[in-house]
Amino acid sequence: EMKQGISNITEDAKEEYAEQIEKLKSLKDELSEKLGKFDDIAENKWDVVRESASNFFSKVGEAWKEDFERVKQAFKKETDTASGMAQDTETGAKED
Repeated sequence: EMKQGISNITEDAKEEYAEQIEKLKSLKDELSEKLGKFDDIAENKWDVVRESASNFFSKVGEAWKEDFERVKQAFKKETDTASGMAQDTETGAKED
């Protein structure tokens, strides 16, 4: 009778474990499906983010080059003007 009781408990435990395993498998499959969908969505969104960032840095780089060139030219003009004044001053001093 004790063996029968142990056998019944063992069978009940096996059935309970089998049910839990099935639930876990179902849950795993459901999560795998959701993760697959998430990966597809996330990958598309990351592509947009990467492309946008690339465009942004490209535009910033171009703007930097243009502005740097303008600043360089402004300082070049200032230097040229200062050099011209210095030459005029030297020439004027020599004439005196």
